[in-house]
Amino acid sequence: MKNAAIYFRELRTGAVLTTVFFALFLYFNRQLPLTELLLDSPFFIALFFLTFTLGQPQVSEQLKQKTAGSPERAVALPVLLTGLLYAYLGFHGHSPFKGSAALFFFYLLFPALGFLAYKKPHQPVRWTDFILYFLFLIPATSISFGAKTNLPFNGSGFSTVLKFVLILTAVYSFGTIRNLPDIGFFSTFKWKFLRTAIVVWLAFIALTTVIATASGFLKTGGYEPLSLSLIPVAVGELVRIFFGTALFEEVFLRGILQNLLARKITESGGWKTYWTWGFAVFLLLSLLTGYLMHPALLWVPVLITVLLFLAAYFIENKSVLPGPYTSLAITSVFFGLVHFHAGSLVFVGLASIAGWGYGYTYIKTKNVFYAALVHTLVNSSEFLFQLDSLK
Repeated sequence: MKNAAIYFRELRTGAVLTTVFFALFLYFNRQLPLTELLLDSPFFIALFFLTFTLGQPQVSEQLKQKTAGSPERAVALPVLLTGLLYAYLGFHGHSPFKGSAALFFFYLLFPALGFLAYKKPHQPVRWTDFILYFLFLIPATSISFGAKTNLPFNGSGFSTVLKFVLILTAVYSFGTIRNLPDIGFFSTFKWKFLRTAIVVWLAFIALTTVIATASGFLKTGGYEPLSLSLIPVAVGELVRIFFGTALFEEVFLRGILQNLLARKITESGGWKTYWTWGFAVFLLLSLLTGYLMHPALLWVPVLITVLLFLAAYFIENKSVLPGPYTSLAITSVFFGLVHFHAGSLVFVGLASIAGWGYGYTYIKTKNVFYAALVHTLVNSSEFLFQLDSLK
C-alpha cells in the first residue's frame, strides 16, 4: 500500500510539473496561431509528463516488473516514442522515412534489445555496457530528419521532440531494462541538493572571475539596465537551456557514463590502474588538442587535466570505496575536450572545470536534474565573462 501511494504521488507530481511548464509553453508561444498550439500541445504534454515520471523510483520499479520476462512489453516504450516523433513530423508535413532517417526506428530499439540479451538483470558493469552506450550516443549527435523537430514547430521551444525521445529512450534502456541504479532522472526538491547546486555554481563563478581577470576577458560594461521586463526573457532562456542542452548532456555524461565508469572502477578493486591509464590517455589528448588548436596555449588544457586528476587521486586515496572521483576526472576532461569545436583552449579548460562541477553535483545528489541546474546556471552566466567571444 505504501509503495502504491508513493507511485500515485509521483504521477501527481509529474502531472503538476507538466502543467506548470505547459503554462510557460503557452505563454512564450502566445503569438502562434491557435491551430499550431492545438497540434503541438499533446506532444508537449506527453513528452514532459514522461520526462517528469519515467525515472521516478516507484514508476521505474513498476515498469521493471511489467517488462520483466516480456520482450514485447520491453520494447513498447521505444515504439511509442518513435510513433510520437514520426507523428510530429508527419503532422507538420515532413516524412520521417527519407534517407538514413528511415532506420531511426531500429536505432531506437537497439539499446533496449541489447540489454534484453543480458541473462541477469542484476550484474556488475561490463565493457559491453560502454559499447552499447557509445553505439547509441554517437549517432544521437548527428541524426537528422531533414526537418527541425522544435517544440513547438515554429515557435519559442524549450527543446526538440528528438532530444526528448533520445533522453527518454536512454533512461528507459539503461535504467529499466539494464537496471543501472542511480541514473537520477527524477525531479525532487531538497534544500540540501539545491544548496549544493548553488554553491557549485558560485564556486565556478568565483574561479572563472579570477581566471577572467588574469586573462583579460572579464566583461565590465555594456550590460542592459535591470528591469522587470527582463524577467520573462530570463525565465524563458533558463528553461530553454535546461531542457534543450543541459538535461540531455547530464543524462548521458553524468547519469549514465560517469555512473557506469564509477561502478566499473569500484567493482574492479583497482582504482589506481584506471586513474593511471585515464590520466595518461587524457594528458596525451590534452597535449594533442592544445597543439592542434593553439600551440602557445597548450599548457591550459594540460594544466587543468593535471589538476583535476590530482584532485581525484587525493580524494580517492582517502575514500573507503574509491571510483567516483576517478570517473569524475575522466568524464570532466572528456567533457572539456569535446568542446574543442568552440575554437578556444581557454573555453575548453573552463568546460573541463565546469564538467567537474556538474559531476560533483551529481555525486552529491545522485540526481541529474540538479546537475542540469548547475549546467543551466553556468551557461546562463557566460555573458558575464564574454565567454561567447571565446567560442
